[in-house]
Amino acid sequence: MRPLEIHLLGRPAVFHAGQAALPPRGAKAWGLLAYLAMAQRPHPRSELAEMLFGDARDPLGALRWNLAELRRLLGLSDALKGDSLALHTPSDTWIDARALDGGDPEVLDRPGFEQELLAGLSFPDSPVFETWLLSARRRLARRSMSLLREAALGQLARGAHDPAIGYATRLVAVDPLDEGHHALLIRAHGLAGDPDAAGRQFERCRETLRAELGVAPGAAVLAARAAAELRSASSGAGGPEVGQARLAVAWQSFLGGAVDHAIDLGRGAVSWAEASGDPADGLLPRMFLAAMLGMAVRGWDEAASAMSQALSLTERLARPVEGATALGVLAGTHLMRADYDVAVKLATRGLALSDDPGARAANLMFLGAAVADQGSPEHAAEHSRAAVSAAEVSGDPVLIVYSSAHAARVALMCGDTTGARLPIERAMAGAAGMPALRPWPMAMLAEVEIVAGRLDAATRLASEAAALAATTNIAYQRALACRAAGLAEAARGNTDAAVELMTEALSHARRSTGEGYPLHWTVAFILESLSTITEATDPRASRRWAHALLEHATAGGMLAHAARARRRIDGA
Repeated sequence: MRPLEIHLLGRPAVFHAGQAALPPRGAKAWGLLAYLAMAQRPHPRSELAEMLFGDARDPLGALRWNLAELRRLLGLSDALKGDSLALHTPSDTWIDARALDGGDPEVLDRPGFEQELLAGLSFPDSPVFETWLLSARRRLARRSMSLLREAALGQLARGAHDPAIGYATRLVAVDPLDEGHHALLIRAHGLAGDPDAAGRQFERCRETLRAELGVAPGAAVLAARAAAELRSASSGAGGPEVGQARLAVAWQSFLGGAVDHAIDLGRGAVSWAEASGDPADGLLPRMFLAAMLGMAVRGWDEAASAMSQALSLTERLARPVEGATALGVLAGTHLMRADYDVAVKLATRGLALSDDPGARAANLMFLGAAVADQGSPEHAAEHSRAAVSAAEVSGDPVLIVYSSAHAARVALMCGDTTGARLPIERAMAGAAGMPALRPWPMAMLAEVEIVAGRLDAATRLASEAAALAATTNIAYQRALACRAAGLAEAARGNTDAAVELMTEALSHARRSTGEGYPLHWTVAFILESLSTITEATDPRASRRWAHALLEHATAGGMLAHAARARRRIDGA
């Protein structure tokens, strides 16, 4: 118990030594407290008065009255004074929303931290504040789920199954329509040796999805159930060379385009390692399985669980290079869910752990990708260039392809098609014998050719990328290939055909991946393209697509895409 606690998540309240203070009259005081508690800088009185009390006859007078209410509520008679206002409280004050926003793990032990900021309160006569509140609610909702996911994965990696099940159960309660959360809970039950509980959770997931969305569980949930039912299918016989051989075949099959078969082989290698009895045998199979799942954008829960377990093994075995690589791949796994703060944190840890060029390339490229979507393209470009350099030093062809592709994506986000061409061509050359890696850079090269006016070449590239992606069944690559084809049609003036292709691309990038979640940055690219190509022929549709982009980007914390959406809306 702390002397002063400010609870802003759920129904707001203030406690002094465990005793609830008499609440203020009206909602505006709570809104003012929340805004000041979450602020990163002082705010002029005039700004606060206009934001929250602009409809009052005397906005500054209304602000003064509410500030007096807050001083009484907080028991801080000297607080919130002066022309520029900031909330200064004793150092041992607990503010739940601020702690959650900062990722403080203590909130995990506090009941109700998953609740909405200022739950039940609305401010329709203060639209600027209402907009801020909506954004803050979405950000804090992301943070709460991010902390729960990290906690569940960390407990699974340590073999603490009961706490992991508890955290995963809370995830499902927060968002019961997220298949990744159901899959994680099913997997946790399976790892705990309770296939019956895993089966019951699968049935609950199936009923929820059927009732709410009219769909069946996707591949991630099915894979989690299968893993729970067949925990030790491999005997582990034959020695470590057998496991290594299985892993080599899985990896080469993946790069060759047999993606689903390769992932099944990788799962078999992990099962073999689990049965071998030697913890060291499980390190590389888990790392490669997670890498394949991440590159194919398959089940987030399985990729993150496998790599978290691998990371725990690197710590036990004192393998810093593998540990740094694991952190980089795990950062990329969280990037799949637009969990940017976690991705940045993991990649930064990886860079500090080892100077190995391959490990640095993995961490730098995902750090650059996260920073790009968060709205810092200059820093993203710097990280991306460093990733390409490190990959070239490592000599790893897969790292060269992926770091180059991510560098090209950053350049395209900045509108630099000339700067994107070189890394795209580098990625294309590196992926010449690896069909699973080619469609993405091919789709980006098509976009560059469109800007250069070479529309026939762009269409050929988009068609070839789509054919390859259909063979490998990697949904985001199919989405990007459809988008490139749509851009080519738009450049020819065939708006209807372009919209049809873009809509197909959107279906690939969203739930039709079969994994229960979208690849967020791909969806954002497609939505922006839809807004752009309909601007001249159907301004109302263009504006709707821009609003869809804003909603998607805001919900996912994609600040760069949100800013682009606002510019399109404001310019309409």
